[in-house]
Amino acid sequence: MHRNIKLFAAFSALLLTMCTFYDQEGAVVAPNELSCQNRTDYESFEGQPSAECYYLCPDGTGRQLEIEEKFSASSPLYQASKEELDAEFCPGAIAPTLTQTPITETPVPITDSLTEEATEPALPPPTSELIIVSEQPLLRGDVTMCDVEDHLINFRMIEPAPDLVLEDLDVQIGDQPTTCSVNPNNTSILTCTLPPNITFPARVLVRLEGVVVNDFIYDGVGCA
Repeated sequence: MHRNIKLFAAFSALLLTMCTFYDQEGAVVAPNELSCQNRTDYESFEGQPSAECYYLCPDGTGRQLEIEEKFSASSPLYQASKEELDAEFCPGAIAPTLTQTPITETPVPITDSLTEEATEPALPPPTSELIIVSEQPLLRGDVTMCDVEDHLINFRMIEPAPDLVLEDLDVQIGDQPTTCSVNPNNTSILTCTLPPNITFPARVLVRLEGVVVNDFIYDGVGCA
């Protein structure tokens, strides 16, 4: 009986020297995605801490490694960057560099005007600068009728339409003088004759008693 007890004790001691106990808290995963399971190896009566680790490389292959210490937040591999681990354990991985490719900016020249694709005809510059009108305008700027063949054009006046003294009215279309009258059928319309050989866009300049009350460019849209 005593011999059996001695044999059991010797067998238990032999097993203890060959055992590995894994940490019951589970694997420790670092921010760089290195995962390590801590363990204690008993190759003698004194345990030796170590860890089994697993790392996934960028190409999808896994790497298994062992470290001869307990894996924790203070471990060098825990604190290493993912790029550093790639360079250490993944063949063909390129170690990161802190140098960035400089961004080259191409300066855009500043010009006096921008060229755009326009769906309407471009407005040519008038023979003289447009006048900034400070007086009450006479025309609203819209055209209700334009007939090139009959040389007539209708401008809508502001409302209520003022009482005009035609002798005090001076109208130029395309830098050419023209004659105008209030339309008898609609007193809010000023009907003017179109100068011969008129081309659009054209400048419309209106003076009342010698004072400029309108100065704008009419693009000719709607003229027939």
